[in-house]
This record gives sequence, structure tokens and C-alpha cells, in this order.
Amino acid sequence: MKDRTTSQLTTSIIVPAYNEQEGLGVILEKIFRAVDGVCEVLVVDDGSDDSTSEVASLFPCRLIRHEENRGKGEALKTGIRHAVGKNVIFIDADDTYPAEVIPQMYEALEFCDIVYGARTIGRSNIPRFNRLGNRLFQNLIRYIYGFEASDYCTGLYGVKKRHLETMDISSPGFSIEPEIAIKASRMKLRMQDIPIEYRSRVGQPKLKWWPDGFEHLKTIFRLFFWHSNHKQNDSQR
Repeated sequence: MKDRTTSQLTTSIIVPAYNEQEGLGVILEKIFRAVDGVCEVLVVDDGSDDSTSEVASLFPCRLIRHEENRGKGEALKTGIRHAVGKNVIFIDADDTYPAEVIPQMYEALEFCDIVYGARTIGRSNIPRFNRLGNRLFQNLIRYIYGFEASDYCTGLYGVKKRHLETMDISSPGFSIEPEIAIKASRMKLRMQDIPIEYRSRVGQPKLKWWPDGFEHLKTIFRLFFWHSNHKQNDSQR
């Protein structure tokens, strides 16, 4: 691993993890192989009661631990607060997403505001009800808010940190993804898709299609009147 000072790190990779002792070591090994010390890696253990923290401690990452389970959204927000990079990349801890595309993502963030790992291959690994819900919500976000990317609900995406701070994210759970997508659309952020392969997960799934799907739907309509004072000029981009 290359030795980089904090001031040299431009990208922070945030890995939210709740009872992911089986998959976390697999994805962290792939992350460090892909980035080779040029990124900060933060694992946010969201109150796990298994060996998730112990697995994270085996790698040269920063470990932040919630004392109790607070939800994926809270884990991501904790990671954002502690991130030192100007760009933030999120990746799930269950090895469903290809860490090898992370360098392509942080390179893309030099030219755009938000980059999505679009699940174009391997969608059969997404449960059927989740696929149907994703399609419905994707179309709603596109038609209501003008969302331009093709996969709002991916667990692998990157955003400039200053935009995340402007969004003032409030979702505590899995509805953080539609919240970010909607607010990015309202802010007219430049988006880019990177096609990826979605793999079968390691360990037990945490997403519950009915309650979490309902939270997605509520978020889509709750944010209808949300507008930001965010303004960009070419020098900021």
C-alpha cells in the first residue's frame, strides 16, 4: 500500500456495514487491491453484533462504529462527516459491486458531479420484487424530477462531498439513495453512468422489499417541494 498523507487524499471510500462479517473482508481486499493507497477507506460499522468490526480492523482502513444499529442512511452520513476527500464513493459491504471500477469512478468525478455504477449485467441477482420496485421508482424519479442516470438505487456511486453537504440529507435508512438522486436532480448536477456487473451477495440481505420500498415511495413524494440554494459556476465545477 502506498504511503499517502491525509492532505494528498482526494477520494474517500465509505463502506457501510451491518452484520457483514462474511462479505466485508472480501470487498475490502478488492478495494485495497484496486486503489493501492490513493484513497481513504472508511468502514462504518452500524451497530453490528457479529465480527464485522474485527474483520475491518484487519485492514488499513478507518473504522467508525455506531453503538447501535441506526440504518444505512445514518451510516453513510457518519462516513460523510468523517471523510477527508473532496470526493466520496459509496460501496456496499456484501461483495455485490465490483471494486475494480472505483478508479474509473474517481477519475470521472474530476469532470462530473455524481457518478453511478449502473447495474446493466447480473440483474437476475436482484430479487424479483426489488427489480419491479426499482423500475417503478426509477421511472417516477425520472419523470417527476428529471433524474438522468439509469440506476438511482445502486449501492456503488460517487459524489463530490460539497454537494452531499449542501443536500442536508435526512433519510436514516435505505431511502437515502432516492433522496440523493432527487436532490442531485433538483441541483442540476452533472451525472455519469458507468455500466457494472451486479453479483450475488455474500451473507444475508438486509433490505426488506415492502417496508423499505414504502420508504422509497414516501421519499419520492416527500421531497417534491425541496429546492436548494445551491449554485454552481464553471470555476466550482
